[in-house]
Amino acid sequence: MAATPSEIQKNLDSLYQAFTSNFTVLYGPVRELKRIMFKRIFGTGSSGGTNTAGEKLPTKPYSSTPIYVSPRSLRNAPSKFKVGKRGTPIKSLFFPGGYAQLKQGTSAKLPLELTGKLKGGFLSEEVITEGLEAAIALPGSESGKVDGLEAKYGTIFLPTKEEQEAMLEEHAILLAEQITNAMNKS
Repeated sequence: MAATPSEIQKNLDSLYQAFTSNFTVLYGPVRELKRIMFKRIFGTGSSGGTNTAGEKLPTKPYSSTPIYVSPRSLRNAPSKFKVGKRGTPIKSLFFPGGYAQLKQGTSAKLPLELTGKLKGGFLSEEVITEGLEAAIALPGSESGKVDGLEAKYGTIFLPTKEEQEAMLEEHAILLAEQITNAMNKS
């Protein structure tokens, strides 16, 4: 038996009340958007990430293949890299951690992934869900890094047009499904 208009209205009102406290048809797509943005920003495997405009970011970790380096070729190197235990000049330095280890000990210019705090913070920070709204957030402790990176590389931590369209499409499908189910409920 088909539902009457008043029953349909009652079901839709009930659905709206449920949405105001737990709008899961939005929360899921926003979490998926965050996952997609994470892959775009930080890259996967050995490929680097991109900013919102699609330009490459320095997200590739440095090589960890062991290397030998002449101390004379190192700028900003601490004196322990230039003089041995007996006070004699060092001719060659060995870095078992490769260029990544060398870069950590000698320079301030490092990739986005140096400590992993920005990457880990983006990944672990929960999506903010309140009523009919959802938002992707980063820990407050990483806001300075975000500001500095975006000043240097352009907008990074906003979705691209394609990412946003995909999220809205998924949201619309889930929303239409929920409304249809509420209207067909008898």
